[in-house]
Amino acid sequence: ETYAEIVLEQEFSCRFHWNENRDTRNPKGNKTGADLVGFIEAEGQVLFLFGEVKTSSETANRPPQVMTSSVGIEAQLRNLYDDRSKRLILISYLKNKMRHYPEGHPFRDDFEAGERAYYSGDCDFQLIGVLVRDVEPDERDVSVSYGRLRTQILEPKGIKLLALYLPIQRNEWLSIINENPE
Repeated sequence: ETYAEIVLEQEFSCRFHWNENRDTRNPKGNKTGADLVGFIEAEGQVLFLFGEVKTSSETANRPPQVMTSSVGIEAQLRNLYDDRSKRLILISYLKNKMRHYPEGHPFRDDFEAGERAYYSGDCDFQLIGVLVRDVEPDERDVSVSYGRLRTQILEPKGIKLLALYLPIQRNEWLSIINENPE
C-alpha cells in the first residue's frame, strides 16, 4: 500500500496526508473498507479518493485472480461505488484525522474541497485499483477488468486501474523494506 501511495502521489496528483502507521498502534483507529483513502486532483477539483491494492505473482490467468475473484479489486471497487454507507465511513475517518490540523493546513483544505465536491449534488469522488506485480508486464492484467468496470462505474465518478511491475521478486520485498541503510 505504501508503494502504491508513493507512486500515486508522484505521478497522479494524489495526496495521503495521514500517516496510517499511527493507526496501527490503536486497533480502533484503522479505517475500514478501503486500502487507499485520500485525495486526488481531477479537472481542477480536489476529490475524495478511495482505492484498493493487491499483489500477485500469478501468470496462469491474465488478469490475475486478485483482480477478478469475489474478493478481488473489481468486486471491491464495485462495492465502494455501490455502497454509500461505506464511503461515508471513510469520509468520517478522514474528517476525524483532519481535525488534528489547523485552519489553512493542506490536509484540512483538501478535506473541505473533497467534501464540497462530494456533497455538491453529483457525489463526485474517484476510485483507483492498484495491482503490484513481480512478473513481466502484460496489459491484460488490468485492461480486461477496466473494460468491465468502466461500464459499471458511471460518470461523474472516475475509475483508474494501475499495474506496477517491480523487477524484484515478491518474496524479497519484505527483506528489502526492512534493510537498515548504513
